[in-house]
Amino acid sequence: MAHILMSRGILGDPSIIPHVSPYIKKDMKVCFIALSYFNNQFKDQKTYEEFYSPGGEYYEKMVEQFSIYGIKPQQISWILNQKDSSDQAAKKIKEADILYFPGGAPDLFMGRIKALGLKEVIESHQGHFIGSSAGTMIQFKDYYISKDVDYKRFTYEEGLDLLSGFFVETHYRRRVQQKKGMRKVFRAYREPIFGLPDDGLIIVDQDQIELIHPANIIYGNKGIYHRK
Repeated sequence: MAHILMSRGILGDPSIIPHVSPYIKKDMKVCFIALSYFNNQFKDQKTYEEFYSPGGEYYEKMVEQFSIYGIKPQQISWILNQKDSSDQAAKKIKEADILYFPGGAPDLFMGRIKALGLKEVIESHQGHFIGSSAGTMIQFKDYYISKDVDYKRFTYEEGLDLLSGFFVETHYRRRVQQKKGMRKVFRAYREPIFGLPDDGLIIVDQDQIELIHPANIIYGNKGIYHRK
């Protein structure tokens, strides 16, 4: 079981492929849990479903990325809000080798997961987890949202009980609000915090954490980390 953490969907980037190819095999089944969207992102249910269906922008992008690893469209399933029942969604999760969490709104993502009764099903999954942005954040038992254009205030949130003991600042760009948020989190938890820029990658395999440049450690156990 491994966790592949990203800020953007960059699985197709040539620099990323060597790092993740040991975890994505051509005979694997992938399940996209497409519940991470903002409420105002789609004008109606039809537009939402089309986005994640053949011909849709997101669908085609992700199918193309996974094709690099030999995974065909028929090996990929999608969980869609208001289309899949709790039982249908749970079945897709149980049949998958890889669960993919897209980016979007992490708090709304978790709300929809809970509404479908999928939290425990996901937490009991024994395969790999891949997340982008919000999909990285919700993999943590406790996570936080820094103030930005989408969120007007800093908040602590409850995620999936999959990862703990450290935090990740997605879309890390050394912004003032990001630095404020990380400082607040470290003072509260005294645990490491990693910065994850859009072209970086973090792989958590059992107890091993691999930071793929430019992902880097911002706070260590003893405070802000200074490279030697």
